[in-house]
Amino acid sequence: MLGERSIKDTVNKAIDSMITIERDDNRIYVDEVAVCLRRSYYNRRERSIPAKERLILMKRFMYRNSMGRREEYHVEDLTLIASADTIVDDAVIKFDIVDRLPSTPEPASLIALNASLWIFNKEEGALVYLTRDGDSIQFSITRDKRLFDETIRRAKVLNMLLKDNRVPVFEPSEECMNCPYYEKCYIQHKRYENPTLEKIFGLRRE
Repeated sequence: MLGERSIKDTVNKAIDSMITIERDDNRIYVDEVAVCLRRSYYNRRERSIPAKERLILMKRFMYRNSMGRREEYHVEDLTLIASADTIVDDAVIKFDIVDRLPSTPEPASLIALNASLWIFNKEEGALVYLTRDGDSIQFSITRDKRLFDETIRRAKVLNMLLKDNRVPVFEPSEECMNCPYYEKCYIQHKRYENPTLEKIFGLRRE
């Protein structure tokens, strides 16, 4: 019978097997380039991934391997991978469970859905946000070629930097305040006396 420590070790091994399954630098997921490239780079290269980030990556792995659909887009030696929760009436639908309904689509979700529209060859899509209380809001979008071209460019950049083992450039945003790799970016830029994120965004990291 497994003791508490053994169960914890077993669970950690299971999570490790999920988040380390993709090591091919020529295979890039849309959701990796829809967010900060530096964060996605660290998730692939760090030997010890922070606990909170490990859970996010585990959730992403389970989503990718669920009953949703997945398609690939090939450009040169790069494969860009997109997924969809479902496709109804020729529209790509993606669901996201949130604590609070947003007033506008989250940028990363919008970028990922737009890329999915092109990769699945669909004209329209919808982002549906759900709360655990049962409230929901949806946003409809039509695909945008310029945004997809930018997504491909970012995928190529991440692919190149992974091959060269070079860290992507600093991409400051409000998301940095809750990023598990915050200290890596902050300390590096503090040496050059750049404004801290707190001063840039008027926020404080907890």
